[in-house]
Amino acid sequence: MRQELSRILGGAALALALSTSGMALADVGPNAKPDATGIVFANVSISVADLDKSTKFYQALGFEVGDPHAVPAPVAKALGSKAKDAKLEIRFLKRDGIVLELVHLTPSPKRAASGGSATQLGLAHIAFRVDDVDRIAGIIKENGGKTVDASRTKLGPAGQGIDILFCTDPDGTMMEIAGPVKG
Repeated sequence: MRQELSRILGGAALALALSTSGMALADVGPNAKPDATGIVFANVSISVADLDKSTKFYQALGFEVGDPHAVPAPVAKALGSKAKDAKLEIRFLKRDGIVLELVHLTPSPKRAASGGSATQLGLAHIAFRVDDVDRIAGIIKENGGKTVDASRTKLGPAGQGIDILFCTDPDGTMMEIAGPVKG
């Protein structure tokens, strides 16, 4: 039954349909059950050039990884694709109750990711609190990301302050990692 629903609805719609119907999901999916206000924060979407490479990157940061899902062409069009043969594939990842939706469009966009600038509307950055900024920066670099070393800022004394470093994922999406100032 799940396979037939997936064929008819597409992956994202299937995840939403199953999660709201009470059927068990084996896959990671968006938060789908509204609270008393009738709203739930579902997920944050990030467009990526290579779904597997980006999955590996976020998995190295401790995200639980769901299955990839093909999404019907009308959704690709709604997200701005002008290509007649546009294909959209998504994968949900979850950590600490937050869900990221990696979005891979074919043909892949050529424009760079948002620079994470507060002078530009839209997503500025994704932030993580970490136990050791240098250790996490190493994981980021080992998995295709980059550090913006000029952004390194230490506020306050060792053991009491905060150490901040901005980084990017493999596609240039800006990330902040912040942890304790080490002695």
